[in-house]
Amino acid sequence: MPKPRPSRRKSILTGSDRRVERAIRLLELLSSVEGTIVTADEARTYLEATDAEIDEAIALIATLADRESGARAVIFRDHDDIVLAGEGSELMPLRLSLGEGAALACVMGELHLPNDVRDRLSRALLPDGWHPDATPLVAGTVSFGAWYPALQQAIAERARIRIAYRAHGDTEARERLVDPLALEVTADAAYLRARDVLKRGERRYRLERIAAVTNLGAHTAAAAPSDSAAHAAVAESLRATAPLVELALAPGAAVPTWDGIEEMSPAPNGAGETRLKVRVAAEPWLFDHVLAAGGALRIVAPAATVDAFLAYAAELT
Repeated sequence: MPKPRPSRRKSILTGSDRRVERAIRLLELLSSVEGTIVTADEARTYLEATDAEIDEAIALIATLADRESGARAVIFRDHDDIVLAGEGSELMPLRLSLGEGAALACVMGELHLPNDVRDRLSRALLPDGWHPDATPLVAGTVSFGAWYPALQQAIAERARIRIAYRAHGDTEARERLVDPLALEVTADAAYLRARDVLKRGERRYRLERIAAVTNLGAHTAAAAPSDSAAHAAVAESLRATAPLVELALAPGAAVPTWDGIEEMSPAPNGAGETRLKVRVAAEPWLFDHVLAAGGALRIVAPAATVDAFLAYAAELT
């Protein structure tokens, strides 16, 4: 009768960990033999466990259920045999989602696993047809932060969230009310793309700078402070406190709908560009937009802001 190789893992486990590990190994043993039946003596030898510990593993396996059909695992002792039955206990191949695959690829890169190990994990777990070496998801040292699962859930639920975010140059995180749209991964960083409710525009937030996420539930148009009074108040606040920055917009590029735009005119160089004069309260906010525009937007003046942008971009490389 073929049997799986005994585990050689020597790491320190808690009592709960050991119970789960015994249950998994007993399930593996039963699944590896014809008829899914083993003797109690075979189970004791393979698991190096007592009868009481095997009974614990049987009880734990009996709680399993297929998440789609709801079918329960059926496992019981028949005299001196241990019998496994029922579709709820079948060991099925696991395939990760693209987002989960990105996180796994990042971890594999950080751990500097040997190439053959990474290949085996990729073939076994990553989505069919997707290999980590074909995308930038495993390149560099991309940090997904601590809130990736919460953000992924909020996007799926179309939920409004409150995030605590520390922008570049800030000493502490500030709260922002946003409607999350998507998670984006580049070779250097992972981002949340979201609509800022107060500023009424899309923003990108680096995941590693998000300090907290609060899910506020499904968002509706009525919940957004988007009436003309709120819009005017934001614009007035920018005029009173924010410095003016001149930008050049490439021909054919979409014109931003920011609250702080005060003037828009054709560029004097006759190249078809549009010049925008914008009140900017936070330079990192502007810099992220310029980077996201991929060359369609550039800073013209003042020179100090141009220099600050170049320094900001250099820190991201």
